Amino acid sequence: MIDIHRNGLSNCRLLLAALLLAPFLPACAQESEGEAAPPASPWGTIKSAVSFSGGVELIPLDNWASGDFNALTDGWFGEATPDDNNTSLSMDRTWSTTYEGNFLFTKLKLNVGIDLNVDNNVIGKIYGLMGYIGYYGFMLRAQTSELRGTLSWTGQSVSGMPSEVSFDNRYTSIDLLHAFKGDDYSMYWGIGYTSYRLPVQLDCLTYDNTRQEVWWAGDVYQSDMAFHVYSLLLGIDTLRGSFSGHGAQGFSVLAMSQDRAGGGVSTISDQAKAWVEERNPGLKLLSSTQIAMLVDYDLSLGLQWVGNAGPVRIGAGLGYDLGGQIIMCFSPKGAVTSGYVDASPSLYLAHYGPFVRVIASY
Repeated sequence: MIDIHRNGLSNCRLLLAALLLAPFLPACAQESEGEAAPPASPWGTIKSAVSFSGGVELIPLDNWASGDFNALTDGWFGEATPDDNNTSLSMDRTWSTTYEGNFLFTKLKLNVGIDLNVDNNVIGKIYGLMGYIGYYGFMLRAQTSELRGTLSWTGQSVSGMPSEVSFDNRYTSIDLLHAFKGDDYSMYWGIGYTSYRLPVQLDCLTYDNTRQEVWWAGDVYQSDMAFHVYSLLLGIDTLRGSFSGHGAQGFSVLAMSQDRAGGGVSTISDQAKAWVEERNPGLKLLSSTQIAMLVDYDLSLGLQWVGNAGPVRIGAGLGYDLGGQIIMCFSPKGAVTSGYVDASPSLYLAHYGPFVRVIASY
C-alpha cells in the first residue's frame, strides 16, 4: 500500500510510473486475445485481467493563509469590538498531492492504492468494505499536504505562553465520490473526511454582570488544535466527464468546482484551558469540547486534453486552483453564564497555486 503519510513526491513517482508503463503491459492482460479495451465507465474502471484506473494531481507551489475569521470579518465590515486579531500566521508554501480512482490487479489480488486508515476514519472503512464485496461504483480521492509556518501572538500573554511558536502538521482529506448518471458524468456527490492541526486564536466570552449581557473576555491561543470533520460534498469535474466519453475530446476548457459542508468535534487542550483561566481570573472554562462546523469551496480552471493512446485512455489538465474553508466552533453546553468563560475558535484556511493533473485507465 502507498501510505499518504510518506513523502508525497515518492508516491507521485510510483503512480506516474504506473501510468507510463500501462501501454506496454502484455497483451494477455485483455479478457481475450485481440479484444479491444472497453470504453471507460463514469469513473474509468475497466474490468479485465489487469484493471487500472486512477490519476494524480500535483500543486507544487501551494500557498496557504489562515487566521481568526471573526476578527477578519469585523475588520471587513468596520465593526468596533474588542475581538482583535491577536494571531499572525506566516505559512510556508508547500507541495500538495491528490490521488483519485481505483487501482486493482484483479487476478494477482494485488491492490495498489492509498492507506486510508487515517485517524481510523469511517470513509476508509466504507471503501475497504466495498473492496471486500467487489463493488467499485464509487471513486476514491485522497489529498495530502503540509501546513507549516510560524504563529506570532501580539495580544496579552500569560505565564508559559510564548509569543511565537512554529508548527508543521499534516493536512489530509479522504473522499468517496459517485457520479450523477445522465448525459454528462461530470457532476458528482460524495462523503468526505478532513483532518488537520493548526494554531488558532481562542475567542473568549463571559457574562458581564455590569452590562448584563454576554461580552468579550481575554483571548489566548492554542498551538495545535485538531480538527476532524465529516462532510457531504457536491461538485463538477469536466475532465472526468470528458474522460468517461460524455464530454469534449481533444483540447477544451477545464473546470472543477466543489462545495463541502460538515461537522465534527475538536478539543481545547489542558494547556490552553489553563491559559484561558489564567487570562480571565475567577472564571472557569465552560467546555473543553467544541462542536466544529465546516464550509469549504474549491475552484480549478485551466486547459484539458482527453484521448486514447492505444489501449490506454488518458486525460490531462493544467491550470490554477484556489480554495478556502471556514470552521466555526461553539460549546455544546450553550450560552455562557456568570462565573464561566467560553473559548471557541473561528478560523479560515485558504490556499492557491498552479496544478497539473493526469488520469488514465487501462
